[in-house]
Amino acid sequence: MADEAQIVYEYVNGSDISIKSNDLRIDPQRKHVQITVRPDGNIYVDDPGIVQRIFTGTGVITGANANTLHDVQVASITFDGTYPRIKKIYWTGATTETNIPVSGHFVFSDYGNAFWGVAFTLTEYTT
Repeated sequence: MADEAQIVYEYVNGSDISIKSNDLRIDPQRKHVQITVRPDGNIYVDDPGIVQRIFTGTGVITGANANTLHDVQVASITFDGTYPRIKKIYWTGATTETNIPVSGHFVFSDYGNAFWGVAFTLTEYTT
């Protein structure tokens, strides 16, 4: 992974918050893969090709952004396959991922002086 990644989380059209993270982790999961070993010893794999990525990490944000994220996550969000989403991920200056619909889970820790630590889990929305 990159030394530092910047995740731009867009919760509604035109409204986003950036989180810089030194420990971004992306966990791709193959959903619904079934491996069957038949009595004859042959192995059969049924894979519908559904992949879901789970983005986790931590970062530091300002109190205003923490307040906005808190209000947005507590308020009703309509998961429609478009928003909320990861608008962009910058890998040390380069953009490699864009427009990934996600469901977000955030945990905040007060660092004082209007700074907050945020731990996030963003789960890719799949159909």
